[in-house]
Amino acid sequence: MAHACRRVELGRSGSIPEVMVKWEGSPIPIPYMYFRTSSMVAYAEFCAPDDLLNSAWNDIVSCAIAAGGAAGIAAIVAGPAAALAVFEVAFKPCVIAKLGGRANEVQVSLSTSQQPNEDWHR
Repeated sequence: MAHACRRVELGRSGSIPEVMVKWEGSPIPIPYMYFRTSSMVAYAEFCAPDDLLNSAWNDIVSCAIAAGGAAGIAAIVAGPAAALAVFEVAFKPCVIAKLGGRANEVQVSLSTSQQPNEDWHR
């Protein structure tokens, strides 16, 4: 049986300002400053048999969102590995209630990534 992996965004933390310079115009280019913000994004990542992931995805996501709230987005961003135990305390009972005996086939981990909140603008 093939396995599939997916992830769901749990939330964002912080607003980090970013600045980029583009040299525009000719014959003499002029520097223009562009701005945006980015945040640290917390994700729950899942691997399971593809039939289970496809049929139960909405249940898995709802359990993950609740568990992300219990673990705290700031705690996940600060240390995904450390926050995993707290996340699992909330996630496991929820997913067991929804998936029954197949719940143990769902593997979960947490991760973070810095992502832009908006496009570049002047």
